[in-house]
Amino acid sequence: MNRRAVHILLIDDDPAVLDMVQSALAHYGMEVHAYSDAAEALQLIQNPSAPEFDLVITDINMEDLDGFDVIRKVKTMHPRLPVVLMTGQASVDYAIRAMRMGAANLFMKPIAIRDLVQSVFHLVDLHRDFRLADDGLRGLVNERRHFLFRSDELDVPSLVRHLTDRLVPMGFASPNNLDVIAMALHEALVNALEHGNLELESNLKSDLFEREDTYSRMREERMADPVFAGRLVEVRLAMDTERFELEISDEGRGFDTSEMLIPPKDFDMRSHCGRGLPLIFLVMDEVHFNEKGNQIRLVLRRK
Repeated sequence: MNRRAVHILLIDDDPAVLDMVQSALAHYGMEVHAYSDAAEALQLIQNPSAPEFDLVITDINMEDLDGFDVIRKVKTMHPRLPVVLMTGQASVDYAIRAMRMGAANLFMKPIAIRDLVQSVFHLVDLHRDFRLADDGLRGLVNERRHFLFRSDELDVPSLVRHLTDRLVPMGFASPNNLDVIAMALHEALVNALEHGNLELESNLKSDLFEREDTYSRMREERMADPVFAGRLVEVRLAMDTERFELEISDEGRGFDTSEMLIPPKDFDMRSHCGRGLPLIFLVMDEVHFNEKGNQIRLVLRRK
């Protein structure tokens, strides 16, 4: 990601969280505009002389204006600007409300900084690409795509851009919720690559500032191992004027599909491991798995 001139608007009335998140993002060269007062932050985003923001990160539970107020006002002014919410309330109702309002992601406190930073990287890239999207695709009525990648050749962010470039013109998404749909597809592809083909467990992940990152080390080792690196990820996209269907298959051992079919209300929203699946369930209209558990089928219906 080109990190030059990346501007993040950060809002939280907890000084400790504000300082922690600002320090982590600034460490990667981002310009973080941090505010403890939401109203003051929103004044900045309306200022014509303010920088062009790439992302807003805000707490939900604040006095006066809360995070839902922030996302509503931001999306009114800048529909394509992604907003990430942070909350200490482990409520699926919060997550559903946030996603429906157009939140690109939701993080539970205490914040898993590594996951937050990675999400910021991804969303900044997406936002910049979406601003360059071609509106000439609005006449498209039918499309099929078929991708096949080795594990060591799969570029997830690039593929997500290909898979989402038709969603707004064909009516499956709006500028307000395109980011969160893209994040759900991103999580499904990462699951196929890392948990499927590379057989990595989510509980190996450590936080950003810990010295030992077992997950990243094992990922590098398996990407260098021909047995894992040569496994394939297959992606099939079928889309017409009423239905968007994406099928992602990997060559891993698969998973217990009975565990995968738990309704979203039963997920532990505080868990920092395995957060991708709850996001997918919350965003997509249908989610299906094959019996082995190495294939997921995601469906969006035209609203």
